[in-house]
This record gives sequence, C-alpha cells and structure tokens, in this order.
Amino acid sequence: MDRMEDLKQTRDLHLLRDERDREVEAAAQARAGRAVVLVSQLLAAVCMLWGDPAWTVFLSLTFVSGAARSFCQYAQDREGIYLVLGLAAGAIALVLAGSYLHPGWLAGMSFTQVIGYAVLCWVLTAVAGLVFVGLLLGMFYLAHRIGHMEGERWEQYFRSVSTAGLLLRMGTVMALALGLVAACSCPLFDLLGFQEPGKLAALFLVAGGARLLEKFSRQREELIRKLLRLKR
Repeated sequence: MDRMEDLKQTRDLHLLRDERDREVEAAAQARAGRAVVLVSQLLAAVCMLWGDPAWTVFLSLTFVSGAARSFCQYAQDREGIYLVLGLAAGAIALVLAGSYLHPGWLAGMSFTQVIGYAVLCWVLTAVAGLVFVGLLLGMFYLAHRIGHMEGERWEQYFRSVSTAGLLLRMGTVMALALGLVAACSCPLFDLLGFQEPGKLAALFLVAGGARLLEKFSRQREELIRKLLRLKR
C-alpha cells in the first residue's frame, strides 16, 4: 500500500488524532463518566428497594466521581475549595464503601487479599506484555526459518499491509498473550488460596484488556508513526 494512501486511511479511521478528534474523545469520556454515575445511582436505588446493602457501594461511585473531578480542578487551578470538596467527597465514598465491606472483614475476609489481588493483576498485566513480545519475536523467527523472510521480503511485507492491518495483527497477538496469562492465573489464584479463582481470572482478563486498550489509546500515535516509517 502506498504510504500516502496508508496515512490517509489511518486519519480516516481516526487512528491519528487531530484537534477535533481530541475534543470528541474528551467529550465522549465525559459522557461515559456521567453514564456510569447515572447507572450506579439507578443500581443503588434498586438495591435499596430490594434491601440489598450493596447500595452503599454503588452510591459511593457518585462521590468517587465528584472527588476525582474536584482533585483535577484543584490540580489545574490550585484553589483550596476544590481540594476541600475532593477530600470531603472522598471521605464519604470511603465511609459508604467501608460500611459494605466491614461485615465481610468481620466474617474473616482479609483486606490483604484484596491488596494482593490488585498487585497480582498489575504483575500479570506486565507479564502479558512480556508474553506479547515473546510471541511476536517467535512469529518473526518462524517466518524467517520457515518462510525464509529476509530484509527485502520483510520490507515488501510491511509495505503491502496497511498500518490498520498491522495494528489489528498486533492486537490479535496481544489478546492471545492476555488470554494465555489469564488461563494460567486461574490455578495461580487457587494455589494462593483465593476464593472463586475462575471468576477472578475472568475479572483480570477484562480489567487487563481495558488497561491495555487505554494504554494503547494514549500511545497509539507514536506507535503508528513508527509503523509508517517502515513504509518509507
């Protein structure tokens, strides 16, 4: 594919963002945040009507959102009122969530397990990145050994595939790496004494995928520019 045509395609797909794309993305993120808060409030109301104590957790999300917004405004304007509002909203969120979690702690739920799970998920996400690199290098090695891919043939290959196509291939390999790590995490959680290891592994798969997508969204322009250089 011609480099200029490829560049046009990446812009048409909004993979390379202009100022308007950034404004649209910021507006979409704001609307998504409002939608999450609204849904959490509706779920809190449902739990209240059903007598489910989980309403406190759902309601705490409203105050988490308010705290995050206030802290962001404080970081920009350095006005003390935003810091006070952020601390107040954060404290209310902590009390609401703590009121739901407290009976579980009294029943024997370990807070260290929650922290341990969070740390494990962070480590496993990093491991998924290493597995991705290993799979990618392994594919290059097999292509070289079996397909006899050399320098010129690699250049022809990268020129023949669009940047969007390369990103799709890399995304598929990343999904495979994350899936492999998630599958291995299930017996790991079981070995470490976590309850419901299968569900925790599924939660890691979803959360890890979301984290990697968010990271890709922040760094995709730099990655795309590097891929476009391969087509020169």
